[in-house]
Amino acid sequence: MMDTRRLCAAIFERSGIAVDEHDPIVAVLAASAEQTEEIGERLLSRTSPVRIVFAVTVAAAIFAAAGTVIGWVLAEQRFGAERAEWLRQQNDPRLTALLQSEQGRAGVRLAELGVAALLANCNGRRSWRVQDGYCIPVNFDGLPDGFRVGEIRASFKDGT
Repeated sequence: MMDTRRLCAAIFERSGIAVDEHDPIVAVLAASAEQTEEIGERLLSRTSPVRIVFAVTVAAAIFAAAGTVIGWVLAEQRFGAERAEWLRQQNDPRLTALLQSEQGRAGVRLAELGVAALLANCNGRRSWRVQDGYCIPVNFDGLPDGFRVGEIRASFKDGT
């Protein structure tokens, strides 16, 4: 049988409600607590530590296998993307020549990030104008600021 004084004290501590130990609700609570204790004891008696360890081991193995498979798939996808990029670079001799210098690699990286498009928008400056995709600042006269560059012709070894 349950000690009703301890039950009343626990109710008072947790809820602030004082319950008389002879109140009918205390008998209901005591019976409920005893049933809960019996159910817990029956459940624990059905399980053995070996079963628990086995179940935890199986669950850990399943999660480890799933994590390994997901990691493998992600690594394979990344490797495939890197390999495709490498093959693309090997097929373009101009890009290969560009990537041999540090400045060339930096330029390609900036192009990949879309910096050229950002600069083409002139960062919202009204005093600048866009000409042939370039931001041209103007001085106080409204004329382009900077030097006048003559026509430059460049050709690559392959004729393009």
